[in-house]
Amino acid sequence: MELLRIWKSGLLLLASLGTTSLAPILQTDHEREPSQVKYTLASFCGDYGIVGSYSGGIARALGTQTMDGHGNLTGSAIINEPGPNNTRSITSIGFSGTYTVNPDGTGKMALSITVQGGTIVNVTEDFVITKTRTVNGTALASEIQDAQEVPSVILSTPTLAFHTYTLRSAPTSCTR
Repeated sequence: MELLRIWKSGLLLLASLGTTSLAPILQTDHEREPSQVKYTLASFCGDYGIVGSYSGGIARALGTQTMDGHGNLTGSAIINEPGPNNTRSITSIGFSGTYTVNPDGTGKMALSITVQGGTIVNVTEDFVITKTRTVNGTALASEIQDAQEVPSVILSTPTLAFHTYTLRSAPTSCTR
């Protein structure tokens, strides 16, 4: 009987030691805030390649865009679109504008697009940063997905434009 009492006491001691040693770990994990990346204008900075598509797959855009990390952008692209009599035509565009980035990695681009003939049209595109890499302590967007808010201003057929931006070269500095 005495042996059983000693065995139970030892078991309780081991159990309390195990619980005591795990308590700080469990408490630390419970109290730890989930790490959240905070994005800024500097998160969208560098030289990006752009691949665009249009709903229904009727056209494709290929281009480049430079983001300065301070809310300004410039770029150019070609658009392969339907032409007359089942042909295709290539339209060149240039654009400039501004962008905003929210702490959660979403944002907007306000673009002024110059089409052939010199006409300028304005569009707004919503985006989300989908992939990042850290450069000099800043979460830098390595991939972004966007969608134009209104149907294409380039194509004659009302269709939405979607773009993927891929970082081609990281800048040396984009922090504020």
